Amino acid sequence: MNAIDMATSQVLSEESIDYSTLVKSSCNSEGMITSLQTDSSQINILKSRISLAITEKIRQDHNVTVGVPAGAFTGLVLLSDIGPDIHVSLTLGGSATTDITSEFVSAGINQTIHRIYMTVDADISLTCPIIAYETNVVTQYLLCETVIVGSTPQFFAGMD
Repeated sequence: MNAIDMATSQVLSEESIDYSTLVKSSCNSEGMITSLQTDSSQINILKSRISLAITEKIRQDHNVTVGVPAGAFTGLVLLSDIGPDIHVSLTLGGSATTDITSEFVSAGINQTIHRIYMTVDADISLTCPIIAYETNVVTQYLLCETVIVGSTPQFFAGMD
């Protein structure tokens, strides 16, 4: 998770992503928003940069040495934290893919919240001389959001 968070934060801070970077709005003569158009090329570039940065970060941190208490090798839970640490070298590997989603949520009679999320799906493998472990990490980041304010209706019935 640290590798994913660090790589994502680095790319997002370099790119200075905000709502206007990813979405262009069209307005009518009265200044009301009539349409939203996502910049698909900017989104695809962002997805690619973040996926590559995460994969690179995982590869940079690929060799890690950890201390495991000797009692952990007995297989008994009561002894798992007892004894001197035995240093074990672990090798990390993995890759990440990203997906961008958009949602519109009603926020009152005349308001809608538009959010753009990025979901990171990373397959991580951890190996050492005696075991191999694979896991999947999925996390989601809110890239940007805005409130779209429409005109206030003259009459509201409130009927279901």
